[in-house]
Amino acid sequence: MSGVEHFTTIALISIIAFVSPIIAEKIKIPAVVLEIILGMVFGVSFLNVIYPSEWFSFLSLFGLIFLMFLAGLEIDAEKVLKSGHLKKVVAFFVLSLSLSVSFTTLAGLSLFYAIILTNVAVGVVVSVLREIGIEKEEFGQLNIITALVSDFSTMFLLSIYFLTGYLQIAFAFAIILVFLVAYRFGKLVIWHFPGFISKWFSDEPSEIGVRGSLAIMILFVGLSSFLGVETILGAFLAGVLLSITFRGGKKLYDKLYGMGFGFFIPIFFIKTGSELNIAHAGIGLGLILLLLAITFVVKIISSMIFVPNFGLRKAMSMGLLQSTNLSLTIASVAIGVTSGVISQIEATALVSFAIISCLLFPTLFRLLYPR
Repeated sequence: MSGVEHFTTIALISIIAFVSPIIAEKIKIPAVVLEIILGMVFGVSFLNVIYPSEWFSFLSLFGLIFLMFLAGLEIDAEKVLKSGHLKKVVAFFVLSLSLSVSFTTLAGLSLFYAIILTNVAVGVVVSVLREIGIEKEEFGQLNIITALVSDFSTMFLLSIYFLTGYLQIAFAFAIILVFLVAYRFGKLVIWHFPGFISKWFSDEPSEIGVRGSLAIMILFVGLSSFLGVETILGAFLAGVLLSITFRGGKKLYDKLYGMGFGFFIPIFFIKTGSELNIAHAGIGLGLILLLLAITFVVKIISSMIFVPNFGLRKAMSMGLLQSTNLSLTIASVAIGVTSGVISQIEATALVSFAIISCLLFPTLFRLLYPR
């Protein structure tokens, strides 16, 4: 790879990462969707001016790890546990998973697809609810909690799915044990050294909070890699650990989100788009339509659990909003291709499905939700 190609790739990634959120805000679509689309435009599908390299692959992998870390950081365990609808939320996920397994089995698809179709794009759900000003209402909060539970459960199921033996599954539970021990240790540190912990959330030049958070993330990722477990599980658990241990550290979270979504995570989505071949989307059109149909039916049927609470129309609109897929689906696709679980054609179809779901279902939600 020549110096010119290096410069071209670096320049394009920088420009795409900068302009994507600006344009996305204007046209009312998630920024990550636009990053993938622009990656496709400048990647192998069209212009083919984003060139692969070791540093590009490393930054993309780190972006994926950071994405899963921040996904864990978004989990508000206290809010989930205090929800008066927690039993129904869990029932919603269990029913969604059961229906997904049934429909995908009938369609001749693997369990990987069933797990994917139960996932919900939490970021998209929150953004749509904020746009219409109902994120603080009971209906809005229930949507967010349902999405969080689905996201966490899907994350864990996918991590187990990618494991190849009983020993690795045991190691996955060992990581959870480490997570619980680390949580208890964190509580003891907060109790005995409150002055030190307060520095994590201050504006000190050393940025001890950012350094400590990244150290925790890398330790969990390293432990996952050492035990042969998917690194995304370690990154996700590290995020959850920080979330439940230091709930309310807004300054620290803002810095971490700035690092992640300001630099590393866009690289992952741009690289994902640059490697997708649009010709494969045409071949996989039937699969895309099938996945859209299955997720629509699964989530609409599951949402009927909430009819006694909100009525038929609101419950159906909730089903539509819970049908969105994005970050975790695309992350799983990247791992699925690497591990040989899915082909490149299937990967393109799944990413296309995720993008379409983020454009289609929130639009239908806005039309159906009673104002």
